[in-house]
Amino acid sequence: MSKYTKAFKLEVVKKALTGTSGAKRLAAIYGAHHTSIQRWVDSYRSNGNSSFNKSYTCYSSSFKVSVLKHMTRHKRSLRQTSTHFKIPAISSILQWQKLYNQGGITALEPRPRGRPAMAQRLKPFKPTNKPVEEMTQAELMREVQYRRAETAYLKKLEAVLQARESATQPKPK
Repeated sequence: MSKYTKAFKLEVVKKALTGTSGAKRLAAIYGAHHTSIQRWVDSYRSNGNSSFNKSYTCYSSSFKVSVLKHMTRHKRSLRQTSTHFKIPAISSILQWQKLYNQGGITALEPRPRGRPAMAQRLKPFKPTNKPVEEMTQAELMREVQYRRAETAYLKKLEAVLQARESATQPKPK
């Protein structure tokens, strides 16, 4: 959620555009930072009222590269570039620049949001009734591992049950 509403930003921008007060004076009056006011004014000049509409955009890697190339080719600042391309946060462009310098265009690929999916679901092993002679080496190894794990589990279960049983029986005096 934005700290300032669209109506508030428009009011401050209109006061700034009248020319009676500068960004620092308006910042003192309205309690906003003067650089924010300058950014709002620049954005309003280039995009009008639509510059304050909220929207989430997932930018493609080719768009990110074109933004970075435009910035270097035309020798634009981060603020000017973000205003030109309607990118709400200057820090986004700065992050893209850092990633591009470190890893090239592949570092700019959009990453999936949220919790990553499991790479591969583990399917439980089900022993087959194949004769041993027909099984491959890998199948035999998997079968042996399964049987050993099953035996270890049953032994542990039996030990736990015996411990519970001995704990519930009263000790002779």
